[in-house]
Amino acid sequence: AEFMNNRRLFNDKDELESSMFNYINLKKEKQESPYKTKVDLSSFEDETIKIEYKDYYFSNVIARSSKTMLNCNNSKLEVKRTGTEG
Repeated sequence: AEFMNNRRLFNDKDELESSMFNYINLKKEKQESPYKTKVDLSSFEDETIKIEYKDYYFSNVIARSSKTMLNCNNSKLEVKRTGTEG
């Protein structure tokens, strides 16, 4: 847009690009500045991470209220014994 609110924004393409790059660089500097601290790696402990199994059939509102998903979950839990399971 050459004009916005009845005033010219940029004289040419180079001025627009320069303004955009300056804006991006300023945003990067603002984001980086509060997080420039060194982390002491000796403070970390080695431990096993335990992740709980999340049931896919009840993972969201639609799946929980779906009769089809309920039937799928029940059939998964109630495995029919055929004598060949081992």
